[in-house]
Amino acid sequence: MTDILLGLGAAVIKAACKVWLKDHAFAADTSAAVIDVVNAKVGNTRDRRRVRRLFEDLEETVADRVQSLLGHEFAGLAENERNAAVLAVADTFDQARLVDADLFAADLDPLFLRRNLRTVPPRDLAPPAAALYDRVLDECCRYVIEVARDLPAFHAGAFTEVLRRQSQILDGVRELLDRDHTPGDTDPDSAFTVHYRAQVANVLDRLELFGVTAADSVRRYPLSLAYIRLQVAGRLRGPAAVDDTLAERPRLFLRGDAGSGKTTLLQWLSVRTARGDLPGRLAAWNDAVPFFVPLRRYVGRALPAHEDFIREAGRHMPDEMPEGWVRRRLAEGRALILVDGIDELPEPERRPARAWLRELTAAYPGARFVVTSRPTAVDESWLDAEGFSAAELQPMSWPEIEEFVRHWHEAMASSRTDEADLETLRDHERSLLEAVRARRHLRALAVNPLLCALLCALNLDRRMRLPGDRMELYGVALQMLLERRDAERGIDGSGLTYTDKILLLQDLAYWLIRNGLSDAPADRAAERIAHRLASMHRLSAAPDAVFHDLLVRSGLLREPVAGRVDFVHRTFQEYLAARAAIEADDIGALVENAHHDQWREVVVMAAGHAQPRQREELLRTLLDRGDDDRAGWQTVHVVAVACLETSPQLAPDTHARIQHVANDLLPPKGQTDAEALARAGDFVLDLLADRPVTTTDEALATIQLARAIGGDTALDIIAQCERFSNAFAGEKRANAWERLNAYFLGQKVGRELTSAWEWFDADLFAQKVLARSPHAVEISLGGNRMDQIRALRHIAVLSRLQLQGVPERLDLDENLPDHGLKELHLFDCAWLTRLLPTLGADQLRGLEVLSINGCPLSSLHELERWAGAIEELRVWPGEGHEVNVTSLPELPKLTRLDCIPACGSLAAVRRAPALRHLTLGISGAVDLAPLGELAQLESLALLGQGSFDLSPLADNERLTILVNGTPVVPQNPDPAGPAVRAS
Repeated sequence: MTDILLGLGAAVIKAACKVWLKDHAFAADTSAAVIDVVNAKVGNTRDRRRVRRLFEDLEETVADRVQSLLGHEFAGLAENERNAAVLAVADTFDQARLVDADLFAADLDPLFLRRNLRTVPPRDLAPPAAALYDRVLDECCRYVIEVARDLPAFHAGAFTEVLRRQSQILDGVRELLDRDHTPGDTDPDSAFTVHYRAQVANVLDRLELFGVTAADSVRRYPLSLAYIRLQVAGRLRGPAAVDDTLAERPRLFLRGDAGSGKTTLLQWLSVRTARGDLPGRLAAWNDAVPFFVPLRRYVGRALPAHEDFIREAGRHMPDEMPEGWVRRRLAEGRALILVDGIDELPEPERRPARAWLRELTAAYPGARFVVTSRPTAVDESWLDAEGFSAAELQPMSWPEIEEFVRHWHEAMASSRTDEADLETLRDHERSLLEAVRARRHLRALAVNPLLCALLCALNLDRRMRLPGDRMELYGVALQMLLERRDAERGIDGSGLTYTDKILLLQDLAYWLIRNGLSDAPADRAAERIAHRLASMHRLSAAPDAVFHDLLVRSGLLREPVAGRVDFVHRTFQEYLAARAAIEADDIGALVENAHHDQWREVVVMAAGHAQPRQREELLRTLLDRGDDDRAGWQTVHVVAVACLETSPQLAPDTHARIQHVANDLLPPKGQTDAEALARAGDFVLDLLADRPVTTTDEALATIQLARAIGGDTALDIIAQCERFSNAFAGEKRANAWERLNAYFLGQKVGRELTSAWEWFDADLFAQKVLARSPHAVEISLGGNRMDQIRALRHIAVLSRLQLQGVPERLDLDENLPDHGLKELHLFDCAWLTRLLPTLGADQLRGLEVLSINGCPLSSLHELERWAGAIEELRVWPGEGHEVNVTSLPELPKLTRLDCIPACGSLAAVRRAPALRHLTLGISGAVDLAPLGELAQLESLALLGQGSFDLSPLADNERLTILVNGTPVVPQNPDPAGPAVRAS
């Protein structure tokens, strides 16, 4: 059997190499062997041996997986029938002539490959062996796809990269093959669901490292490595983790600027839902089936019907889908619809899109929806009538920037083994973070995920010499992508110079913008390239070859689905379109379209590309249009003010006019205006000093604006906003609704202030802004901000403190205000094994609420220090640790106790006679009899697996008992009855 399985492994890896190499002659030749290709493409004898060994290891990996499958599912089948079925599968692969061009597409799925292979049923197999044949063929088709995808994209240097990363490649393939994508039964719906989810996870689990001159396997890296939790803010709440907001909102309308992470978030949701491993509060979504619908594909076309929702997973998936499968997932409430890019539809097509969403939500109220857009396209109330909650992605905070930069460099390090290279990467990571922290213009760029990624790439590529502004950042990134990437990989292109590529790409970009498109059919894009080539007399290359080179090698164009082409990011399209508009001297067109959200960034970047005469004409005409158009003046004037960011020089009178209109726009009314005005520069802060805020929305936006600019003046303005909000919170309200609304607005301001804190000197901000602010009563900090923790001593009003992930032991005695805290919540502090001396500060003697979560605390005996104060105690020590309840001291005021998981005798719980609410994590047999003595106990929650007798609690008529969330009523003792078991 071993030889038969190794033969099957060889046939599978041969098929995978055919798909990977995209060598159509080799793929069609049934007699060709992998070794022939290796000998032809790898010159060095020693390297040939190493490549052969890698492929042999892959063959053995496949053989091992199939052997495990046979042992688990077909152990009862006669050996001769098993051998015959496996030989038939190997023969199917060996004899396959892979001639269909779609077999070499990026979205190839196992079901389509299987259909191409199994054109004729195997002969002479009994029904049980035929079932085994089908099962092994299905599994091996998946192996082919997984192996071909995990190998680096094939090019001239691909085998060199294979040799450098052979151990990583082998480990990666083993991990992929170990994932269980196997249907649990033969029901067609269930089987297709498994295949579809696996395909979504494969196709969408990729991100581009823009601007990196590195191997393709590194430039496209997994979302699982890239994703960071961003913050969002809604109308009635301040910044909160996007995961938490999603968990609370079955329908979310998520807005965010270009590069803010909208599409990445939807891809991450698709991949993690498909794999069923969403973390935390989103774990409830793991049974959902994700459908990713990028609206850019439907510009000028009918919006997708239900059955078309699966096309992003692969164009052949609809051919394999059971009829009505999508509709059934929608109807049973298991669908997660992820609609990306309302802003990428032209304005006339947005109203039909809203009607389409209205029909979907009405027909399938149990489905979950997330819809994204840029803020300038539609306002936050656009989907209110359809039951959507609106939220806006926030600029990255300093901890998020640190995390993003770390993830980016980890992705780069994943392909390196040399210790010197790894140390260089660590040096670049440190230098970038220091530069961003110290230089305001870099800080303003780094809050955007796309621009932060470009900064990482350029910092590495230019040996820590970073661009001075956004225009320079894009320009240098384009030069890296277009001029250096092929040169460094030793690839001969079509002879296009950097200038040639820019001319062709900017013409395509401007054509897309003029026609309201974000992508286009590949043949239309090729026609546009050919049209432009006709005027470039020095070039003799064929238009098809030029288009292919731009698509495959530029790093700027891509074919995300078969037959459609777009730019890798809309920002590059806008930058190039702006350049084309200026070269065409289309000032009139820019001004005429400045109010359209799809043109806004094009106009702003056109000011950066323009010659002085053009820039003056553009800005003066924009200002004139804003003055004349009283209905839309604000939109046009905001664009004019935003142009200051990209304008290196202006006539004094033009600059003065822009300052005058900026004054009329202050204070900002929302986040979008705040970001645009912040780009104009420091002078905005001087204007703000004379324009005090009058509403809470203005206060929020002004804090965001001041935070983005930074400096001492910004700190003073934030302090003014805090004082306004403080006075607003103190006003008397006519009714409960107004009081509730004021409370939520106050919460938003408080979170915004905490978010701004990390961008300023921690001590100064605490003294000037937070010291006596009612918004600072509750503060939550990440542990990587030790400077903020040390500044807590200045905040006299602080009452509730939450600290998460503190990396080192704290001396809270020196860091807390003199009056002391009432609540302390500690999360994920790996060093906290005892309460003392860390929590021994005098300021904590009056502590009433204490939570210890994810910290390896096991004994409670030191709680006696708080015996006269503590009322609520929650201890969840984390994986591998238990709370010894026996160590509980006398706590006469304790009313709530959560211990998960708990161990030891519950007799000690009687030392808390006032206890009303108790939650315990249990395992094994548990004696609940001591709880019968707690006369005031009102609720008991038992979590975990174990056995227990509830009868001692039967006399407590007011007691509510939940066992793993299910209500249970205790019965009077029955000597013959079994104990209750939780499972």
